[in-house]
Amino acid sequence: MRLVAISEDRLDPSFGWFTLGPPLLKGLASRQDSVLVSAPRLRWADRSDWGRAVNSVRGADVLFWLQWSSRPELPVWLLGATAPRARRVAYICDPWRQSLSKIGLLSRLQRFDPCFVTYREAYEELTLRFPKGRFEWLPTGVDIDTFKPTTGKRDIFAYWMGRRFEPLHKALMRYCTDRGLEYRYTQLGVKPRFGESAELASRARYFVVTPPDLDNPARTGGFSPLVMRYLEGLAAGARLLGALPRSGEYDRLLPRDAILEVSPDGEDLAKKLDVDAASGGNFEAVERARDLVRSHHSWAKRAEQIYARVTEDRSSPFDPKA
Repeated sequence: MRLVAISEDRLDPSFGWFTLGPPLLKGLASRQDSVLVSAPRLRWADRSDWGRAVNSVRGADVLFWLQWSSRPELPVWLLGATAPRARRVAYICDPWRQSLSKIGLLSRLQRFDPCFVTYREAYEELTLRFPKGRFEWLPTGVDIDTFKPTTGKRDIFAYWMGRRFEPLHKALMRYCTDRGLEYRYTQLGVKPRFGESAELASRARYFVVTPPDLDNPARTGGFSPLVMRYLEGLAAGARLLGALPRSGEYDRLLPRDAILEVSPDGEDLAKKLDVDAASGGNFEAVERARDLVRSHHSWAKRAEQIYARVTEDRSSPFDPKA
């Protein structure tokens, strides 16, 4: 079976794509009889590249691509259309509730078999609304080559990467200022350099996490999923600090003792952090969680699971009915 993974790396992907796309797609392309093809831009100057890409896609038994929300980038879709008889498999990231109608309809038109979705809540709603669709839950993974522990000192007390929930952020800022502790966080409007966030995570004792519906419920449509941040912090060897998603995905995938749960409004943050830090932060549990994430939730592992599902019809280890 010849599998062709189509990449959007030449199409100016978002910053977050680089900790997802390359490790997953390269993991798939490393399998026997599999190749990775980059979709060129829609420019006359790239016509020769289009010819080579089309030749690589033709004859594919299976086409695989990543897509955000309801559709892939247009060049990815056009390149896939040059192999009309190939089986199509997609992995949909950020399937928020307001996009589910388009995701369901287009997945049927594209004949996705299967259509993997990152969030369990989206999977459950899609299967109810589109019973003839072939939807499967495949949780997010983590780039363990980028997010990894180091042997150096953890000289940062807490680190908050990316979007944040202001009440908890302000409470943590007060806590660290009062005690002379270093708190690092992503500055609003400033794009971090690739690899910089991973380096800070590897130096942090606590890695702050909150579900995306806290800071932007309109964006998620009410979904409260486990997102990549939880895995990234643990893969870097930090103790998680924050709130759990309401979806229940965390308890399905990760050990509860690896996170110090606090109220999102920060009301109990100081009391809980004082006790946790004084007791050593349960870092034995964090080390166990780190090893679990690195062995079972890497993007290389997700590539292995996708390949086994497509080529061997092996059932998913994340089947919610199991």
